[in-house]
Amino acid sequence: MCICNYIFIFNHRLKVHLCLLLALLQFAGCSRIAATIDVYWVIPETDTMADVRWADYLSTHLNRRAGGDVVAVMENPHTDNLLKVLLHVDRSYSHDYSVTRDGNVLHLVARDDSKMLWLIYQFMSAINDKRIDVSDLPPAMIKMDNAKGDFAFEYRGIYTLANSNQDMMSIMASHNVDYDWGLWGHNLQCVFTDGISENVRAVINGQRNSEQFCFSSEDLYNALVSYVVDNYGEGETEKELVRFAIMPNDNDLVCMCPACKEKGNTSESATPAVTYLLRRLADRFPNHLFFTSAYLSTYSAPSGRLPSNAGVIISAMDIPMRREVPVESANVRRFSQLVNQWRRITDRVYVWDYMRNFDDYLTPYPCLNMIGKRLRYFLSLGVSGVFFNGSGPDYASFDDVQTVTLANMLINPELNIDEYLYRCICRYYPISGQMLAENYICWEHKACSHNVILPFYGGIADAVKSWLDPGEFELFCHDLDKKSKAISDEERIRLNKLLTALQFTRLELQRMPHGVYDHAVIETCLESLQGHGAFDCMHNYREVEGSIDRYIEEWESLKNENSASRNSLRGVVLTPKYEPDEDYQDMSVLTDGFYALPSDYHTGWLIASSDELSVEIPSGKARDGQRLKLSFMYAPRWRIVLPDFVEVWQSGKRLSRMSFDQDMDKRPFMKYRLILKLSEIDKSTPFEVRIMRNGRDRCMVACDEIELY
Repeated sequence: MCICNYIFIFNHRLKVHLCLLLALLQFAGCSRIAATIDVYWVIPETDTMADVRWADYLSTHLNRRAGGDVVAVMENPHTDNLLKVLLHVDRSYSHDYSVTRDGNVLHLVARDDSKMLWLIYQFMSAINDKRIDVSDLPPAMIKMDNAKGDFAFEYRGIYTLANSNQDMMSIMASHNVDYDWGLWGHNLQCVFTDGISENVRAVINGQRNSEQFCFSSEDLYNALVSYVVDNYGEGETEKELVRFAIMPNDNDLVCMCPACKEKGNTSESATPAVTYLLRRLADRFPNHLFFTSAYLSTYSAPSGRLPSNAGVIISAMDIPMRREVPVESANVRRFSQLVNQWRRITDRVYVWDYMRNFDDYLTPYPCLNMIGKRLRYFLSLGVSGVFFNGSGPDYASFDDVQTVTLANMLINPELNIDEYLYRCICRYYPISGQMLAENYICWEHKACSHNVILPFYGGIADAVKSWLDPGEFELFCHDLDKKSKAISDEERIRLNKLLTALQFTRLELQRMPHGVYDHAVIETCLESLQGHGAFDCMHNYREVEGSIDRYIEEWESLKNENSASRNSLRGVVLTPKYEPDEDYQDMSVLTDGFYALPSDYHTGWLIASSDELSVEIPSGKARDGQRLKLSFMYAPRWRIVLPDFVEVWQSGKRLSRMSFDQDMDKRPFMKYRLILKLSEIDKSTPFEVRIMRNGRDRCMVACDEIELY
């Protein structure tokens, strides 16, 4: 490691220790109070049902968390060593919450029940009373002294495993689309329990089309009304409010029936008809919320203002995850213009954003500081809700602390991320927390200091480019594993999951071109990763086709292939005879002697988007009668197809040619091997391997090893 890296790490870890000191100082006031308190006198400020109910709730849960000991009462305990806690729900209050302390009197006020529940758990987590077990609670983000504020966003969705417990969601004041949306995404077909009638389908080129809906259809409206009433009711109280996504299917087809055309539909825009249905539903159910999306055929906003309970969801996919939001870039300007366009007709603009590498859930993804910048940018545009798409029900490394921290950032985007992360990690990992926090926060700062993109779909090389130093990471895993041996209970369970997941990252580092292929490390990692089956949440390492079991099977095949390689071209750098793609200019992957996995296009594959991928083999490397073997990826999901044919040319003469059967039975992705026998080859002259395809739009060819034997 170079000296500048040592300086960076030293300075940063010093900063982390200072953050811990600041955290202790910040909450010192509450710590001193708790040290002198015999009992908490919990009082409803008024005799309203809400105030009485929440006072009883706080008193009950304080005693329950004290193991049954009486630490809280609702009648005057007649002692000086007390903290009087008054609770009040005021729907006309000017802020979402406030905390006011005067001596031994603490006043908690919230605008509604959900905010009061959050505030109560902020209080329990912050008081630092050793009698009260709060080990399962996130650290408080506000001081129990004097504070008031408003939640930055009305909707704070996080789609992660750590945000899938309804009780914890209420404690963190977070949302999850699996629980608080009656319809989410492109799922209108869910409202039809007895099949979809023909007049609900879109008219495309004069014919009914099953791939899209007619949003002028009376049957569609009636089906939606029945679905809402039967499953969610009229939404007459605050707790019954439900959100519904009214979106076309995931394509650009637009219904052009007479009714839709009359509303203003064009062949490229379904906004008029979709907006018509949205308005009808919003008027019919004033106590529910209805959203469409600014996407494909509904990208542009309608002309008239939407009802107050209707809104739009806009994707932030095109905004790169990096240190600063590039506000002057074309993509970000386009996003800002789109938000502003919709803000003119609705106050409910939600953003669909992303917080994971969806091709690798198990390698850490230090994105929180970058997300903080994104949230402040969204807030500046007037965005009222944000949904973060994460790893859903699948485990992701550091998901527990990332999710909790993000939930607080959605309330306050100005949150001191380093300081809160440190307290959060140390809360969930009491023994190993300092080591984990120092490393994770260091990765966060490295990712920002390098100012490169953290991709939403990327490989191990992207992590190395951004923040991951292979040597440091190996040492971190070794030290964490050693430390975990002396840890028990809940922390050991968390560490076992994390350490198992990190074996995937170690294996990916072994596959990197020009890396160290260490057989002993590979065997150790594979054996440890096999243990993923002990955890119900750890079956997949990525969003699509991400089985860890299959990954391990592919690795076992990979080991055998690499050990059996007899390539006489190994280490020979081939000359490209075409214009390589910008991100695929390293020809060495074709002859490095290491095969790539058939299910991962990020590592070890040379990909070409042009109609040919041709290379020159230098003279002296081939002799007559040898065999030429090539490996190709077939993955239509990623628009990677087999070439149409491969040819060998020398001195202007075609020596051999082999075509591919494009209709052969193929799995969702596979590695296909082609073997050509060389004949009439002149050893003293270079020859060319031409890998050709017939120009299918937006498709690519991926090649692994080119071998001579």
